[in-house]
Amino acid sequence: MNIFALRGRGNSGKSTTIRLLHGLLIQNGYQIASTTFNPQGGDFRTVFTKNGKLIGITSSGDTFDLVHDNLEALINDGCTICVCACRTYDRSGQGTNAAIDSFTNFQKQYINKTVAASAVQEQQANQADAQILFNTVDALV
Repeated sequence: MNIFALRGRGNSGKSTTIRLLHGLLIQNGYQIASTTFNPQGGDFRTVFTKNGKLIGITSSGDTFDLVHDNLEALINDGCTICVCACRTYDRSGQGTNAAIDSFTNFQKQYINKTVAASAVQEQQANQADAQILFNTVDALV
């Protein structure tokens, strides 16, 4: 059981990257079991299935409660692989990293969000980071 957390500062493209991951999963044969995904934007939570495994992704990564509650919902849905977003570090004891670390039965891997210097580089960084997340998940499925 694994949690992969895309870690980065605010407004670094974490949610955009996880939205790109959503598209990559669909393009590569993952089926949607349930979703709150809206193509126009906003945070979401989706459960995918492939090869008998449930994979959950969520883009909410700003507070302890959002991260914890979305991960808990994915786990309660039966996901054994989860992808989420989180801040680079917790300013207090109850930050987004603490929310992820509270799931003691899961192995955690933090993947650092690439920071881009320009809008063009940001699109490239988001796409590259989404591919890294996809490759990480797909290797377990």
